[in-house]
Formats: sequence, structure tokens, C-alpha cells
Amino acid sequence: MTGNEMLSTLGLRVSDPSESSFTQSAKLDALNIAQKTVVNLVHNGYLSELQVIDSNKSMTANALAFSALTSTPIRNGIIAVKKNAGKWATMIDPGDQKKLENTYLAGSATNPVGYVFSSTIYVDGPGATDGIDVWYLKAPAAIGANTNECTLNVSLHEAVVDLAESQLWKMDAKADQAASAYTNAKTQIDTLNARYAAEAPSGIGTKGRA
Repeated sequence: MTGNEMLSTLGLRVSDPSESSFTQSAKLDALNIAQKTVVNLVHNGYLSELQVIDSNKSMTANALAFSALTSTPIRNGIIAVKKNAGKWATMIDPGDQKKLENTYLAGSATNPVGYVFSSTIYVDGPGATDGIDVWYLKAPAAIGANTNECTLNVSLHEAVVDLAESQLWKMDAKADQAASAYTNAKTQIDTLNARYAAEAPSGIGTKGRA
């Protein structure tokens, strides 16, 4: 759906097509809050439209701040990291850094090891200022009163409108309608997440990635 289509649908959902109860600005705020909520709840597999690759970003002391990327990653959404024209980094939890003190587990040029902490990507193995390629999820474009399509996958558009509807009903102190709209959205999201878990490939490194 386009921004205008979402606004029209939302207006009908809250019985306010003429914007006598909720302004266009309020509806757009609700839609954009809803979009962020959907992004935070849905599996990464449904966010392919937000995937970005930044190539050959130079590190400083084996680190690269999120601010050095073309877009700001959402929810620490670093999908993968590799040395530019080199090897892929094995991504670990920041709490496992102690293990890198073991020479057998430490990162190297042929087996880089990376982790994300405090909005910064750290890669052990390459040179301190080497370039790295970063695969990550960017924030979706804001929904506006225009003919631009919502950035998210079309399968998520209804959930965005449902959550926006819930937001507006809350503003209008109509708890039952708000709860019903939220339940509709959450049911759609839970169904999609369950489907992805059931249909996801089971190759090396694909299990457990969210």
C-alpha cells in the first residue's frame, strides 16, 4: 500500500474518513510508530527490503561505528561482516570476547571474528584499518501522505495499519477497539514468524538466526 492508501484505510478503520476526529498528522504518527513496531517484532527473513550492503568501510583500531555506515542499522541488525575482498567473519556474542584470548580461537586474517557492542562493529583478525563489508538492516522510510509504497514487504502492510488503528483507538480511550486491532496485528505477525520457522532452510549456520 502507498502512504495515501494506508491513510485512507486507517481512516475507514477508525470511522474517520473525513479526519474530523484524528488529524492526518496523528494518523501518520500512528502509522510510523506501527511500522517501527512491526520491524521490531517480525523475523529478519521478512525484512529483505531493508537489507543494505556497505562495502570497503575502513576500520579504526579494528572497529567501525554504526555512524560510519550509509544508514543507521535497526535493532543492531548486523547480518554479516567480511573483510573486503577477504574472508567472512564469524560473529560472536560480545560476552564471548574472553575466549578470543585463547590463541586457537582468536581471530586471524584467514578466520576473522567479529561482534557488535555499543553501536560499534569490532573485527579481530584483519589489519587495524582494513576495509570491511557490512550486511545490515536499515530503518524503513517514513510513511507519508503520498503515492510512495510502504518500504516493508507487502505481507506486513495490514499489520502496520492494524497497529496504527490500535494506537488511535487508545488515543480515543476506546480500549476494546484498541485491543482488538492489536490482537489482529499480533496474530498476523505470529503466524508469519511461525511460518518462517517452519519453512526456513536448515543448512550450516541458518538455525537460530533471528
